[in-house]
Amino acid sequence: MLNRLLKKPPEAVPSFTKRRFFGTEQKAFYGRLRRALPKCYIFPDVPLSKLMIPSNPDPKIKSSHQQHLSGRRVDYAVFDARLHLLFVIELTVPPAPGANPDIIPIAALMASAGIRRFSWPKDNLPSTDQTLRALADYSAENMAREEGGNGPSSQLGEHEHTDAIPVVDTIIQPRAATTLTLEALAGMAPQGALKTSYPHVWERICLFCTEPRHLHQYLHSLSMQDRGVKRAGFSEEALNEIARIQVANVGYLQTQTAPERASWNDVFTDR
Repeated sequence: MLNRLLKKPPEAVPSFTKRRFFGTEQKAFYGRLRRALPKCYIFPDVPLSKLMIPSNPDPKIKSSHQQHLSGRRVDYAVFDARLHLLFVIELTVPPAPGANPDIIPIAALMASAGIRRFSWPKDNLPSTDQTLRALADYSAENMAREEGGNGPSSQLGEHEHTDAIPVVDTIIQPRAATTLTLEALAGMAPQGALKTSYPHVWERICLFCTEPRHLHQYLHSLSMQDRGVKRAGFSEEALNEIARIQVANVGYLQTQTAPERASWNDVFTDR
C-alpha cells in the first residue's frame, strides 16, 4: 500500500505536431527526379553509413574510419528495381565559417567507395530539362534495357556492380540539344497515354525523335485522321501529348536547313 502511494504518476506525453519533410523547392526538385527516373527508387536524406563501410580489416583502423561517416548524409540515394545503389545526389552549400578543414569531403568518400555522385548547388537547382539530360543514363528506356540482361543480380556494394560505373564528381552543365531525346519525350508524356494505349504510335515517335523533319511528317500524318476538331481514335490525354511533342519539335525543325542541291547547270557546266 505504501509503495503504491509513493509511486510517481506517469509523465504526460509531450505534445508534438507534424512537420513538412520537404520545403517547396526541395519538393519540386524531388518531382523532377521522379519524372527523370521513373524506374528507380529515390530515397532522400540517407546516412553514409547505410551506403558504405570501411574496408580495412584492422578493428582499430576500421573504427577510426567509421567516424568519418558518423552523422553525415547525402541528399538523395538512387537505387534500381533490385535495390542496387546506382548513384547519389549531393546538393552543395558553401562551407560555413570556421568549418573543420580535416573533415573529408563527401565527394572523396564516394570516390573511395566507387559510388557515382552528381552534385548541384542547393540554391540553384536544375530545371526539368537539365535534370533529364544529366540523368539520361538512367532513363526508363536505358533501365529497361539493362534489366533485360541475363546476368546474375549482385548485392549492394559488390565490386562487379560498382566498378562498371564511372565515378562522377562534377556539377552537370546542360548542353544545347539539336533534336528531341527519349528523355525529353518522357517528360512531355508523364501520364504515358500514348505509350500505354497507342504503343505503335509511341514507338514511331521515339524512332523519329532525333530526326525533326521525319518526326514532323509523321505527326502531320496523324492529323490526317481529323474529323472536325477532334482527332479520331485518340484520347484527350494522348492528344495533349502529341500537341506538346509537335510544339517542341518545331523549335528544332526551324534550326535545321536542308542541304543545298546542285542545279542542272552546276553539274553539266563543262559538258
